[in-house]
Amino acid sequence: MTARPFLSSLMVSLFLLWAAPVEALPLEPKGAGFALGFRAAYGIPSGKAVGSAKMMDVIGETAAAQVEFAYFFNSQLSLGLYFQLGFGRAPASCIEALCGSNVRRYGIDLDYHFRPGAFVSPWVGVGLGFEDATVELDEEESVFGSMPYGGFDLGHAHVGVDLRLNRTMAVGPYLSASLGQYRRSGSRDFSSHSRSVHAWIQPGVRMQLHF
Repeated sequence: MTARPFLSSLMVSLFLLWAAPVEALPLEPKGAGFALGFRAAYGIPSGKAVGSAKMMDVIGETAAAQVEFAYFFNSQLSLGLYFQLGFGRAPASCIEALCGSNVRRYGIDLDYHFRPGAFVSPWVGVGLGFEDATVELDEEESVFGSMPYGGFDLGHAHVGVDLRLNRTMAVGPYLSASLGQYRRSGSRDFSSHSRSVHAWIQPGVRMQLHF
């Protein structure tokens, strides 16, 4: 084969590779389908839990794990359900007692993924749901009991970056911010003037598996 036909064949091959559809890239996730996600986050509360009681004093900072199940309408847009369980230790309440708290958050998320076929793929999302908490107080010889709180996740937004390892798995950091309000303790509703709005900031990491 002479040099000219060889160069012509090489140019055609390079053009065909360049013009190949994005779906042929090895990192491109599957289109419509389901995905399972896992998150680990550190929760930092602010605002009031109820009345003048501060979230930092009642609930405290938390270490939380989350599981989520989402449906992708295409490779970019997904709608999912999530459940998060966080464990905290309220510092102001633990001076003379062994105590702890847990926070349960569950609801729906709508996420949009940019550049789904790239190794670095940013994403953003919004959601809402419910938020429940339980604060437990114990001393060495007696148990004071627990205080339940129930209310709403009034809305949250999160932003993150997926590092796509292959078509099935992605992992990366994210940051979430949410607003919530506790409206009752057990079966007893808080009065309207006692209800306060609180906030959570949660940095963390997420792993997502596409099916």
